[in-house]
Amino acid sequence: MYTNKLAALALVGGTLLVAGCRHDVPATPEPDPCAGAKANLLSFRFLENYGTPTPDTAFTKQTITFEGPGVPYTAYEWQIGADPRPFTQRKFALYFPDASVGPLPVRLIARRPPNTRCFAKDDGVDTLTQVLTLVQRTQRRAPVYGKFLGANTDAPRDTFTIRVFSGPGYQTPPDPFAAPYDYLRNLGRGCQSPYFDIGLTWRGIFFNYGRIDFGCLYESGTGYLTTRDSIRIDYSQFESAQNLKRVNRVFKGRRVR
Repeated sequence: MYTNKLAALALVGGTLLVAGCRHDVPATPEPDPCAGAKANLLSFRFLENYGTPTPDTAFTKQTITFEGPGVPYTAYEWQIGADPRPFTQRKFALYFPDASVGPLPVRLIARRPPNTRCFAKDDGVDTLTQVLTLVQRTQRRAPVYGKFLGANTDAPRDTFTIRVFSGPGYQTPPDPFAAPYDYLRNLGRGCQSPYFDIGLTWRGIFFNYGRIDFGCLYESGTGYLTTRDSIRIDYSQFESAQNLKRVNRVFKGRRVR
């Protein structure tokens, strides 16, 4: 009996000791469903003639696409400068003639389901205004002109330099009164044809070069500036002059001049 009492006392004392040394672990807080939420999610972008994006400037004499966001937005109301026409599509295009120079304010009012859980006064209506500046092509000062050092993404260590530039026509002899051409050199690597003229927008290029000469392999694609000094070009070419299977490639480069 005495032994059993001692054992019971020892058990109680041990339990109290353990209880006295235990540290309470704070409960993990529930994630905040409103963390990172924004009262106004709205954004839209401008796309030039070949689908190349530009943040704030574009050439005249081309079609500009206005592209709004998708989900959660469900309705759109655009105001394009002084144009009185209603535009209610998520994405649509307008042609701007040469005389349409200067700043063009673009306003988008878009509707979505209200987020009253995070913003008590949210009515589900967001508004954003951006300005697109239109310039004439005769200025010949597109920022996409320049030299870019980079590589194809399938061979990142095999670097080379491409060049986008404006120059006289390739006729022999050149016509001094002819309008200059826009050219692309060294894409794919080694393509140095004097005939590789391209379509050019303010920040982008389009090319469909149907020749196999001067190191070229029937290159075709589009490219655009992703930042002021970075370019991305998605293109395809023949695998070789003997193998006419087309290969898709992506060139990424940084401006060196």
